[in-house]
Amino acid sequence: MNPRQRRFVEEYLVDLNATQAARRAGYRHRSAAQQGCTLLRNRKIAAAIAKAQAKRAARTRVSADRVITELAKVAFGDPRRLLSWGPGGVVLRESDELTEAEAALVSEVAETRTATGGTRKVKLHCKMTALTALARHLGLFAGSGPGGGGPGGGQTDGGGDNDNQSADDARERLARRIAGLAARLRQDDAAQ
Repeated sequence: MNPRQRRFVEEYLVDLNATQAARRAGYRHRSAAQQGCTLLRNRKIAAAIAKAQAKRAARTRVSADRVITELAKVAFGDPRRLLSWGPGGVVLRESDELTEAEAALVSEVAETRTATGGTRKVKLHCKMTALTALARHLGLFAGSGPGGGGPGGGQTDGGGDNDNQSADDARERLARRIAGLAARLRQDDAAQ
């Protein structure tokens, strides 16, 4: 690789945007999108990016499994384990009583105090966003799987029986994956 290609690799790792990385590496602005795409297809550059990403993952201890586990905590977490509500108001559990999985549900905590009282605000991460991210990862949406086709990643033909079978297969895969993630969360909770 030449120096500008090495610079492209460094810049690409900043934001995973090939066009911006090409510009920052010194390629012409007008052709940066085309150049970025071409550079990503270069075997040596792709290998250098993969190697750098693997090093970063090892250094930061961030892996696909860890990201999926965090998404699962949000997607399948039960807010009733954090707080209870009813006619008498809202009761929050103390933060030091929460497990790691329960605390992962919380996005924001704020408190306002005034002379006449105050308010507490607890904002949870969005379950639908987490579920959507997991479903995309598992290839449950058309076009989101590894092959770009139906739920399993393969191409769909639009035929009724195959679509029903694909949906059934996707539901079974999802059920197995959810059961595995739930078991892992229970083990994590038990370990704490």
